[in-house]
Amino acid sequence: MLSLRKTSLKVYNSLTRRKESFTPSVPGEVKMFVCGPTVYDYVHLGHARTYLAFDTITRYLQFLGYRVVYLMNITDVAEKIVQRAEQLKRNPLDLAREYEAAFLEDMRALGVTQVKNFERASEAIPQMIAQVNELIKRGIAYETQTGVYFDVQKYPNFGQLSGQSQEELSLRRLELCSSKRRPEDFSLWRKYDKGLAWDSPWGRGRPGWHIEDTAISMDQLGDTYDIHGGASELIFPHHEAEIAQAESITGKAPFVRYWLHTGLLTIGGRKMSKSLGNMVRIRDALREYTPSELRFYFATHYYREPMMFSKTGLDKARTRLNRLRKNFNVFKEATPNMRDHGGKTLPKFSAYENAFRTQMNDDFYTPGAIKILEMFASKLAETGSKLDEHSRAEAEARFRRMANVLGILA
Repeated sequence: MLSLRKTSLKVYNSLTRRKESFTPSVPGEVKMFVCGPTVYDYVHLGHARTYLAFDTITRYLQFLGYRVVYLMNITDVAEKIVQRAEQLKRNPLDLAREYEAAFLEDMRALGVTQVKNFERASEAIPQMIAQVNELIKRGIAYETQTGVYFDVQKYPNFGQLSGQSQEELSLRRLELCSSKRRPEDFSLWRKYDKGLAWDSPWGRGRPGWHIEDTAISMDQLGDTYDIHGGASELIFPHHEAEIAQAESITGKAPFVRYWLHTGLLTIGGRKMSKSLGNMVRIRDALREYTPSELRFYFATHYYREPMMFSKTGLDKARTRLNRLRKNFNVFKEATPNMRDHGGKTLPKFSAYENAFRTQMNDDFYTPGAIKILEMFASKLAETGSKLDEHSRAEAEARFRRMANVLGILA
């Protein structure tokens, strides 16, 4: 039986650790920022899981009628890029541009099309310097011989996103540096005499990782905005530090209304990552599976939960998607009933859309949404020849609109 109860969108907010009714700051508009890649290598399926999840979330918000301003950063000034460039005897920014182009190519191949702007960190250095200056002026940051650091003790709410106390935080070294006042303080600017560096009031250097995102997102979206997304591994210290920086600069809270995080993708019981060398690159996966099959596979898992990657799981997803498409094609190829039913849809296909909304309104629960689409496709195959042209057109339009949220009919 399909659920016909009407529901409103609820999202799980990592900041409050509960599901909340979704209400954007501006009616009808959603401002969203998602952490993008550090471009020193090809992106892998662990990245794909996050970017596909937020592409689907954006599509569903648009399905509900929202205008979404979706921003993603490109980290092209990181130490990993410098180290990789040194190994390859390449210019760091040239190397970053090469992998940035590969990343954008992979996103287009997967159908990740909803990002409005990709912003490079290297092109937002003035904004970062301005934010670091402001934090120093407010007495929340301090300079040493190695750089400028955020004084975590000056921000009492540090730990609110990750749920850690100040005592727990004091035991964690965010970055090894003997010149810091405390182990938990994190860098806003690091001084470098040579290599990839920019002039600043504190000498030549590069920005800290965390200040990149607050500078870019606040410049584009304002002091506060609706959604900040990323992988769960970024909650601490990255997103925790972003909150501390932004709220210390503006005095406004919350910096972001809803924090959404994807679960980690594991392979063989370990996190898929470049550093562990157990990654499956997106472009390699696309040699064996179509973009729709990969999208369907990830959508069969709830975005917030950890997910174990397996070829067996991918093959099962392919089989399910083929069955769904076969049913839809049977419907499309059926000869329509020439009898006019007076424009009445037989049966009530709106029930499937209501059920689809119910699943997606529960924090974008795509596994349930896929089951509704499978039921809908099966019903279409069963009743296709019984429908007149008007009913067929309405049913197909509804099905396509729902499937487009998941991007599985391309």
